[in-house]
Amino acid sequence: MTLLAQTDVLETERLCLRRMDQSDLEYFIAIHQDPDVARYIGGGNPRPPPETEKWFQDVQDSYANADLGPLTVVRKADGVRVGRCGLSDAAVERAAPPGALRRAWLFRALAPADAEIEPLPELGYTFGKAHWGQGYATEAARAVIEYAKLRQFTQIMSVIHADNHGSRGVAAKFGVRFVDLVDMFGRPFERYHWPMALPEPSVA
Repeated sequence: MTLLAQTDVLETERLCLRRMDQSDLEYFIAIHQDPDVARYIGGGNPRPPPETEKWFQDVQDSYANADLGPLTVVRKADGVRVGRCGLSDAAVERAAPPGALRRAWLFRALAPADAEIEPLPELGYTFGKAHWGQGYATEAARAVIEYAKLRQFTQIMSVIHADNHGSRGVAAKFGVRFVDLVDMFGRPFERYHWPMALPEPSVA
């Protein structure tokens, strides 16, 4: 999620979340090429560098045009990048075509011009494999959702692959509600809505 002009970063006990800049591109190229990371995002395959470069430009465009987009997550103790987390300027088709799932797009600008869409910010988080299992996604997601409440968003979704048990587990800590399946990147993803009055996440 892009930060508003008066906010430079979001900080938690261990993490700093900031806008992506050109210095981050090589990091995201690297994690997008890791099969264990890539299987749960996009089309499910490792991304060649040009594909990540296009995604990175879409993020920059979303910052400029919608004040939304994922943030680079940096570990405060040593400045190491550990992943990304934020709100994307996403959209969902208002109605499913006959016999098909409704479509969804992480960048509203990429939806077909003739699609009837509902803009709906999507809270996403992707971390490098070396930093899984350390609670970073939960910590970053809480910072993003709390900031989203300050920006007066009333509804936020997450779109998660059914086999991504780690991401589903993070979302479950916050009491998200399953809504439906959507077609994103040509395959089904589970869609959840976040409660905007959040309990403290469970530690289990």
